[in-house]
Amino acid sequence: MLEHRTGIIVLAAGASVRMGTPKQLLEVGGVSLVQRAAQAAIDSECHPVVVVLGANTELIRPELEGLAINVVVNLEWSAGMSASIRCGLNKLLTLAHEIEGVVLMLADQPEVTGEALRKLTGARKTSGLVAARYHGVLGTPAFFSREHFDELLQLDGQSGARSLIERHRARVLAVDLPEAARDLDTPEDLAAFENVLGSGWKLAPHRRKKVSLL
Repeated sequence: MLEHRTGIIVLAAGASVRMGTPKQLLEVGGVSLVQRAAQAAIDSECHPVVVVLGANTELIRPELEGLAINVVVNLEWSAGMSASIRCGLNKLLTLAHEIEGVVLMLADQPEVTGEALRKLTGARKTSGLVAARYHGVLGTPAFFSREHFDELLQLDGQSGARSLIERHRARVLAVDLPEAARDLDTPEDLAAFENVLGSGWKLAPHRRKKVSLL
């Protein structure tokens, strides 16, 4: 367990409009994206783990049964990622009001593992704001110390935490995480990743067993 209490929020509330189907349920290696992200969050050793759902909640929630996580439903998911960040952080503070930091991660970055997240949080002792760096940009997953909680709770719109990272760019500690470069937003993204994997994708028909992604 981390010496300093760090929670983690998995953002999985979107409607997957560009994908044309709930991408949280797409499988890689027999494990749905949302379960894969939740398990990576568990393996990160951050606690508590909060998964934010929104669109298609009733379809997605069964994928998370039996995992050591806390699910919260963002009823305002259509307002953008910022609404999900606020919803997740409020839930996290209810569960553990003394936490000293939070990691934000997305459910559609299939190559992000618990090991990658531990690499990110391992840098928190030297900076209160740590972001993954890939393709020359800074983004999620990202760690925010408690001093940034008020700013996270005031975020608005679709941009999520990226605006906060840009605002404090001079203070951000960048950690190279090339595994975070791939996210799946469109059928083209999916086809490209399928070619890399050499395996088929399909909608997850039922809950998969807990797996380790270390």
